[in-house]
Amino acid sequence: MKILCIANQKGGVGKSTLTVHLAYAALEAGKRVLLVDMDKQGSLSLSFPNPNSRVDTKFALEASHLYGGLDYTEGRQPIRLSEKLSIVRADMGLLKVDKAENEVISRPGLALRQFSSDYDICLIDTPPLLGIRLMASLAASDFVLTPVNIGLYELAGLADLLNTIHVIRTQGFNPRLSHIGILLMKTNTRSGEQKEALVMLRERYGDSILPNDLPERAAVRKAVSSRVPVWSGPSGSGHVKAAKEWKLVSSAILKKVLP
Repeated sequence: MKILCIANQKGGVGKSTLTVHLAYAALEAGKRVLLVDMDKQGSLSLSFPNPNSRVDTKFALEASHLYGGLDYTEGRQPIRLSEKLSIVRADMGLLKVDKAENEVISRPGLALRQFSSDYDICLIDTPPLLGIRLMASLAASDFVLTPVNIGLYELAGLADLLNTIHVIRTQGFNPRLSHIGILLMKTNTRSGEQKEALVMLRERYGDSILPNDLPERAAVRKAVSSRVPVWSGPSGSGHVKAAKEWKLVSSAILKKVLP
């Protein structure tokens, strides 16, 4: 099982939307998918509700359990949503995690590796802040992907995030962590300011900027609300464009993660 973390300390950049579409793409490719929602807002959890009221959640593995150590997760399982899709949902216990000591950073990775033979890929949606949960998600992962919006506030913390990734790699938390790159999202090709910012970004970060971006499209918001991938039954030119863009980017990312 390969673990991919979607990380940015800024909220509203599209982390959950991206995670959802990567899950859909992986499922369509026949992969077994485990989702982990580390964000207390629970957007990823909301996107994948339980299939029916009979799902037994008594021994469900929830996100905060991952920080309690292997003894604490024993006997608990991710909630199975379908034959090839399961989820570890966000829960209230996550509020306490960021007050924990650094020693808990390694625990989620150890807990998730217990399920390595059950899934092909694990996708972690992270909270919009630099804290224990984000660091633990990075420490657990084989790969990290950074979605970014082009704007003053959105770009201000990018250097801090990349520094955190560097710390995770070099300070013994996770030397194997591979940064897939920076994915530009909600772009507006008509904006002169964005074009200038993009030139600056490419000069500063070079090949770390992924070649394909994801423009702002109303069809994406509608698809998320309907809990379907944006490439499901596209209608209208804008929808068709969004479908092609998201399918292309999702497939390219998965090729970097899965053999």
